[in-house]
Amino acid sequence: MEDWDKIPHLRARDERRSRAPHPAEELLLITKVSEEANEAAELYRRMRGWGTNGATTATRRQVQHELCAAITAGMVALDRISPDGTARQVWAEYLDYGYTRAEQENTATGG
Repeated sequence: MEDWDKIPHLRARDERRSRAPHPAEELLLITKVSEEANEAAELYRRMRGWGTNGATTATRRQVQHELCAAITAGMVALDRISPDGTARQVWAEYLDYGYTRAEQENTATGG
């Protein structure tokens, strides 16, 4: 099963759990991306011992998992706002666009 084939199952779960009416349901799925990203940032801060008097209270694996949660939330939200089934295509196009820009910039700067 391809990664994108798993997204509709995750989306169905998240929509069921939200119990929000349309269109609030879409907004909740979109804001879930920033919620998960903020949790990743907080765990990263704690992993570095910043603001904890140097004590590390989170692991790199926890940060990685929270970043994965943010990425997954983004894929779920993209799937939700792509009722025509184009989420996979939109993602592929955007990834290609970003790759091309990065490649051009890296080449131009010798990086």
